[in-house]
Formats: sequence, structure tokens, C-alpha cells
Amino acid sequence: MGHYTEEILRNARRINELKARIDETVKFRNKNDHKRKEWQNACSDFHKEYNFLAFPGGYEGALERLLDGDSKTMEAAICFLETRPYFFRSGYMFKDILRKAKKAPLSEDQRNRFNKVYDSYIKYRESRNA
Repeated sequence: MGHYTEEILRNARRINELKARIDETVKFRNKNDHKRKEWQNACSDFHKEYNFLAFPGGYEGALERLLDGDSKTMEAAICFLETRPYFFRSGYMFKDILRKAKKAPLSEDQRNRFNKVYDSYIKYRESRNA
């Protein structure tokens, strides 16, 4: 695993905590103004933090930075694919990063790591279709 693995896992836990807070407060949001405010704060906190927690350096613009050859983004992308974190929308992110990383100017080591992840993904997809 790479340089960003621990950060990715730590951030995934935080996203899951923030999402759980939304899920807990949404049930009572119509009970009174205080409960509605708790839910609104939970949503606000989630949206404020999500972009930077979802991907090292922020997910917004990350796919473009990956294709542009930004070395930190390329390493973060490979770590994300290797780690395959689980959080809100991470499955969509995984597929988008996988698709873009195929075209990115990766180093030889990164390309080898990417190929392992990609091969595993293909085997997984084939097993689901069998």
C-alpha cells in the first residue's frame, strides 16, 4: 500500500461518522425546530468536509489532476484504488478513478500497482456475471 493509505482510511471513517449523524437526525427533523436545526447542522458539516475527506487533496478536480500527471494525485489515486474505502459515493469514485488512471501517466511502480487492482476488479466483475 502507498503513502496515502492511512489518510484515506481515516477520512473514510470520518465521512461515515458524518453520514451516520445525518441518518440519526433525519428521523426527528420534523419533531421541532431544535431537531430540524440538528439535522441541518449535520448536513452542513457533511457537505463542508466531504470534498477534502473523500480524496487526498480534495476530490473536486482530482480526475483532471490525475490526467494532467500531478504526481501527488497519481499516488493518491493508486492508494485509493488499492484501499477501496467504503463511504458515501465511494463506489462511484472508485470506478471513475479506475477509468481515468488507465489513461494517466503513471510511473512504472504505479502502473504495476494499478494493473494488480485492475486485474482484481476484472475478475470480480466476471465472477458477478457468472
